[in-house]
Amino acid sequence: MHPRPSPVLVPAPRSHDAAWSRWGMWWLPLGPALVACYATVMVLTILVLEPLAAMPDLTRAEIFAALAAAGWTVAGKVPFLVGWAMLGVGLSVAGCAVALRRRVAPDTAVTIQIAVLALGAPAYFWASFDMGMDLADTFMITGGHHSAVPPVLYAVSGWALVALVALQVPRVVRWVSARRG
Repeated sequence: MHPRPSPVLVPAPRSHDAAWSRWGMWWLPLGPALVACYATVMVLTILVLEPLAAMPDLTRAEIFAALAAAGWTVAGKVPFLVGWAMLGVGLSVAGCAVALRRRVAPDTAVTIQIAVLALGAPAYFWASFDMGMDLADTFMITGGHHSAVPPVLYAVSGWALVALVALQVPRVVRWVSARRG
């Protein structure tokens, strides 16, 4: 007696196998590597670069001491920021694992990785808001970005969003054509 296959683990259609043989699998680890780089830069920007750029005359230790004296804790932010960054990396690795099992077509695997990169901008904004407000309240400065790195992170996510939309255009065209008959 054979166990019933799970409806979730349906093998990919044969056309996907042909696509995988054309694309290969060498590129799959690039997605998680790019997301890990983005996440690392994001955390370092929030904890190191932004405070130093906001208060260039102070050392990092002096900035953190002033934040602590004002009642803000930086040490409490580290687990959240690292966990938040690891969530994005985990999503990317999960997408890569699904693709390695050939459960999705190669273009879908690329779409998953690009979508995670596109979500980096809102993730950065949300993760950096608390630290930015702590710096602004402690040192009476504006709460905006002070280093050159955040616009680069936003640009990477913006271009990923553009690529995500561009990758979906052929799918939509195929879908509309199929609906028209």
